[in-house]
Amino acid sequence: MNRNKKKGVFRTVTACTLSAIMLLCGGCGGPPAGVRQGGGKIAVITKQPIAFWDDVKLGAEDAGKELGYDIIYSVAEGDNDYATQIESIKNAMKDKVDAIVIAPNGRTELNDVLQQAVDKGIKIIAINSDVTSPDANNPLTISLVNSSDFDGGVCAARNIIKSWKAKGKEVSDIGTIGIVGSTAATSDMRMLGFFDTMKRTLGRSSGVEFAELSMMGVIMGTASGAPVQAFMYETDDSAGGGAAAYGGEGGEGGDAAAYGAEGGDAAANAAGGADANAAQEEETELTAAELEVLAKEKEKADADARIKMDIVNRFVQSEPCSKRKEAKEKAKALIDQNPDISILFGTNTNMTLGICDAINELGLAGKVFAVGFNTDDEIISNIKNGVLQGTVVQNPYVMGYVGVKFATSAINNDNITSHLNTGVTFVNADNMNNDFVKLILNPDADIS
Repeated sequence: MNRNKKKGVFRTVTACTLSAIMLLCGGCGGPPAGVRQGGGKIAVITKQPIAFWDDVKLGAEDAGKELGYDIIYSVAEGDNDYATQIESIKNAMKDKVDAIVIAPNGRTELNDVLQQAVDKGIKIIAINSDVTSPDANNPLTISLVNSSDFDGGVCAARNIIKSWKAKGKEVSDIGTIGIVGSTAATSDMRMLGFFDTMKRTLGRSSGVEFAELSMMGVIMGTASGAPVQAFMYETDDSAGGGAAAYGGEGGEGGDAAAYGAEGGDAAANAAGGADANAAQEEETELTAAELEVLAKEKEKADADARIKMDIVNRFVQSEPCSKRKEAKEKAKALIDQNPDISILFGTNTNMTLGICDAINELGLAGKVFAVGFNTDDEIISNIKNGVLQGTVVQNPYVMGYVGVKFATSAINNDNITSHLNTGVTFVNADNMNNDFVKLILNPDADIS
């Protein structure tokens, strides 16, 4: 493998971003005189033994060699294995490492031991996902290097729609959409990005518009303890912001004012508690033509609300799991319970492989469209065989490389950005032979 060529391709994509960041953060020009370069140790702790984390390890080790730091690598047994990661952090402290680069398996489960490391002066860089620090003003991690999970979900939705339409199918023909989510901390936002994009696309194909999702509202809501799932199936703000806005049970009733109706008994009654007599007096002041316009607006709003509720009800979601076999059984259950299922989305490697296993076992390749997240050799085989329409791929090599680069900057007390988005790429049968895609899929690939 021509490693220099490999690094050249990756750096062509990332160099401008990284250079700009280091300039803005005042980290250009190398460390000042007297600051140590290399000669220390950095622990790199990842989530589970799959190909994705092998590539992260490769990037971290390459950065360590270039920057003169020994890399101590360890990996947990699964994405909900907190005990192994806690032990790895404790071992890192015993080894007197200068920094820890970690892909945490939990939002809060590692906080106590990470705080112990911080108290010892160890710099913490998060990759792939972050922890929720007890004190937002004094975060446990200095920086987060990852791809946007929400954008990854958006990417999956947009591209599965493209695949659907490329087969001559209409968006309006899409039936049930199933989501098999994992227990990993990254899963929620991937599901939210996928759901929101699919929902809005289906809405436009049916002549209705859902309100744009407020990401700040989601961030603030989840920070206060609300689950991301609450934002997935919450009704449209433009339609009143509650189940009643879609008509409640049976699709009737609801807040008429939320549909644009103003005045009249219907508005007063539907609003639940407005003064009906006052509304009646206002109504008598309206002309027959104005009443007819209001009635038509109300009728249109009710019809749109029923369409929106129908779209939301097309989505089904399994209980989250972590193992491939579990994902297979959950995907099969979704298919069995929803004979009109059109699309399945898996939120990480094991969920994607489980969905592929279910489709293969049931002989539904090409009938149920599947889109996944991350990659390995089996995922690529399923794409080639037409079982999987494509997968959203992060850049694990760069994630590992930049994680260590940021760790060395933190060790030298250089300023670094608090967050770097390494981006995502959609891989399908049409682009998997592109040189850059080949290197994302396999950083050791020979593209000479």
